[in-house]
Amino acid sequence: MGRMSDKSIENEERYGIKDDAWEYQMQVQEARSEIIAMLQNNWIEEFDMNGDDAIHSKSWHYSIWFASTQMLPQLEVQVVIDANNKAYISSGTSGYVDFPIGKEKGLTLPVKCWFHTHPFGSAYFSGTDWRTVSIWKQAMKTAYVIGGDEHYGFWEQNKSNQLEIKEKDGTYRIQIKQGSEEE
Repeated sequence: MGRMSDKSIENEERYGIKDDAWEYQMQVQEARSEIIAMLQNNWIEEFDMNGDDAIHSKSWHYSIWFASTQMLPQLEVQVVIDANNKAYISSGTSGYVDFPIGKEKGLTLPVKCWFHTHPFGSAYFSGTDWRTVSIWKQAMKTAYVIGGDEHYGFWEQNKSNQLEIKEKDGTYRIQIKQGSEEE
């Protein structure tokens, strides 16, 4: 057998991953590294141009959306902007994202803004999102969930039980958190 076949057998035996899946995982890992560098650079440019208003920039939101849906294969992307305007970036699955342990080291509170995508194209807070802002609300000023180009939800600390959603057609609606569930 050739070297590639031996490597395929080793990957399958050692990690339980077939060759196609292994190649996919390697491509995703490479794309994750690229989106971190791209988003870091874009955030620095946005902040240099717009200061604290950079978190509301349409081009910044589009950069995050592009990373989630074009550079990655429809995987969630998360960006946290800390009190020192440093961006902490991670990506997850198509329906969940968090920080790998240790990636948040150096993060200075309060969080100015937490961004994350719903790459399936719908901007709303899931139950997990409501739990996240409930846990962080004393240490987080704002949050965005991005569900498309100019389709997003915006949350503020002083209105912690509501999410203002800009729909794809340009209209707005409010999603209200009731008790432990969202409406």
